[in-house]
Amino acid sequence: MDSFELYVRNGLELRGIDVDDKDIAVMRAADAVYGPAIRSLMEADLGSAAPEIPLDPGSPPREAGEP
Repeated sequence: MDSFELYVRNGLELRGIDVDDKDIAVMRAADAVYGPAIRSLMEADLGSAAPEIPLDPGSPPREAGEP
């Protein structure tokens, strides 16, 4: 049992969720597909990124730069 499997099994056990080998295999596959992109995003320096357009539920959607 590696650190990933130990982390998953112990974490879900705390919530009362049983995990079998199929569940671990699915989680490993999901991590193989999405993990690198997620880790890159978490490590990215987004300090210079443009701020999001302020949310105004009473107005229709607008493009960046529109008043």
